[in-house]
Amino acid sequence: MASSDPHKLMTKADKLTKLSLTRWSADWKSATQLYEQAANGYRVAKDYEKAKIAFEKASKGQEMLSSPWDAAKHMESAAVLAKDLGNWTEVADFYRKASELYTECGRPQPASDALAKAAR
Repeated sequence: MASSDPHKLMTKADKLTKLSLTRWSADWKSATQLYEQAANGYRVAKDYEKAKIAFEKASKGQEMLSSPWDAAKHMESAAVLAKDLGNWTEVADFYRKASELYTECGRPQPASDALAKAAR
């Protein structure tokens, strides 16, 4: 990818998921890759709030691509960042969502681990 500016990656990904007169379906595959790159870029830049949002969007993208395991992993990454930011309500919500996604793909152990992290 030529551009590694996380803000530009997020903007481009957001455009790929919005429908318009010329775009009748969202390109979740490309958008999810961009969200993942943006999340990592923000994390390296220590902009944890924006990284958390990017991981949330990447999780949504993986859900749209029918990949609950990857969606759960991104949700857990968002939870870790929310914890670093002290957003305890979000921490619990993100881990609970990760648990639901792990359960959806038939993985009870990671699902219970995510719930334990939320409780902890």
